[in-house]
Amino acid sequence: MLYSQTHLLNEIKQAIDEVQQPRSRFQLEKFVLGSHPSKEMQYYQCCIEMQDMLLKYELAKIEEKKLVLKISKYKDSNNELHLLKAEKKQVLLDQLRTTIFGAEREIAHLVDIWSTFETKYSREQIEDSQADYWKQRLTINAKAMAFGQGSINPAHIEAMEQAGVLDDYVKEVEIANELRNLES
Repeated sequence: MLYSQTHLLNEIKQAIDEVQQPRSRFQLEKFVLGSHPSKEMQYYQCCIEMQDMLLKYELAKIEEKKLVLKISKYKDSNNELHLLKAEKKQVLLDQLRTTIFGAEREIAHLVDIWSTFETKYSREQIEDSQADYWKQRLTINAKAMAFGQGSINPAHIEAMEQAGVLDDYVKEVEIANELRNLES
């Protein structure tokens, strides 16, 4: 490979390393945790996201150790096929290390976000908040459907009824319609 191609390839690899992270802090705060209207469920989601990322991270670190051992084993051989396997494993190891680096960044953001919660909610507190949470969540979803499509999905209406929030939503819509009629 020519120097300029090698240099460009190294520059591209550095750029890939620089941007590596599955989800930005903004995404985590606004769309992953922010999709939940209550602090309890935001906290819960943050904990679940940390659990998931830590599991993936720990498994990736084990895989990294395995690849290092396999590369070493293949490089110790004079067998040309083993040397090629070592090269291939090195490419996989480099990619895995880039992925691990991104995971470390995301975990750091999640831990930082977690530390901002003034209350570290217990399972009991999360359970106790479920009725209010689902009332808020289903109402928000229904408004989004009505606004976006002009109607609410029948399955969503059924879920609202099951959660005991449909009557309140219907009253809210009736009041909004009455206000619109008064303005006309």
